[in-house]
Amino acid sequence: KYEVYITPIVKFIVAFAALMTIDRNIGYMELVSSTPVALILGLLCAILPVGGTIFIAAVVILADMYALSIEVCLVALLLFVFIYFRFAPRQGMGVLLTPICFRLNIPYVIPVGMGLLEEAYSVFAVICGTVVYFFLDGVRQNEKLLGGAAEESTEANSKIVVALNQLLGNKEMYLVIGIMAVTLIIVYLIRRMSIANAWQIAIASGILFETIGLIAGYML
Repeated sequence: KYEVYITPIVKFIVAFAALMTIDRNIGYMELVSSTPVALILGLLCAILPVGGTIFIAAVVILADMYALSIEVCLVALLLFVFIYFRFAPRQGMGVLLTPICFRLNIPYVIPVGMGLLEEAYSVFAVICGTVVYFFLDGVRQNEKLLGGAAEESTEANSKIVVALNQLLGNKEMYLVIGIMAVTLIIVYLIRRMSIANAWQIAIASGILFETIGLIAGYML
């Protein structure tokens, strides 16, 4: 009944939270990394489709990456072009919420929630959001190594290698992606079954698989 009012409010809250998460963790460009800017962009996102919010968040991230290093910015641009925009437009809210939940230390509610409320292809949104989080977190952890202008081509190449390694060489990222993807599929399949208490069983099964899978994965 009140969707016309509630939807923009929800979109503003999610967009503002995403932008503030970016600012607080990789806010290397002061021009775009401030609360007033995040507030203005959040208000703009409230009237745009979710895809517009993803685009604005991507532009802010690229600006921050450019302020840190041109090489890192190029790697981030490739990430958004080949993964982010290719698979995520239909499930933009999941893409935005996944990194936010990672920063809030509650990322594992995402595959259970998406499995309950969305279709199976929403797994791509969760994967995209997870990849982006681990990439940005890796950049943040290596900002001293990646920062500054590259004086020689070998130094520039080494920065690209370090940036790419945040994607290609991160075993923890692969583990988390695998567990979250399988969890989402398990929850989705069970909640669609014609059985009593399907949703409760789906939630319990998803949480159980996540717990066992992550404990075993981290031990290995």
